[in-house]
Amino acid sequence: MAKKPAKLAKKAKKVAKKVAKPVKKAPAKSPKMVAAASTSKARVSSKPRNTSTLSYTQSEFVENIRAFCGLTKRSQARELVDDIASFVMDSLKRGYKVPLMGLGKLYVRESKARQGRNPATGEVINIPKRKRVKFTAAKALKERVL
Repeated sequence: MAKKPAKLAKKAKKVAKKVAKPVKKAPAKSPKMVAAASTSKARVSSKPRNTSTLSYTQSEFVENIRAFCGLTKRSQARELVDDIASFVMDSLKRGYKVPLMGLGKLYVRESKARQGRNPATGEVINIPKRKRVKFTAAKALKERVL
């Protein structure tokens, strides 16, 4: 049996309405909104995977820096860590003290020449002077950690 022409016309109108309906566009996000959404900052460090030594691998450290700084790519965090390390090494090599805000100070100290003893043989040996990198913890770090 064929459908009645009135029913067919009614159905055709419904289909035509659906097809002719304008498509609603999603509101465009401004670049600031996109940047804010993608750069949410985490303020808690993740646990290291190696629980026996409780130390981060370099990869875990870079990932934590990426999350803390709100960076989108790990390569940006790696570059940031490398740049800071290069700056600190260069500054220490030139003899400057490097303040790490809220953490303390890194500096180079020269130890004196002295006499020591070989514990295996008891022989007295001369230990030459040398430079060492020292770190002095800031008061804020001591109060929060210790």
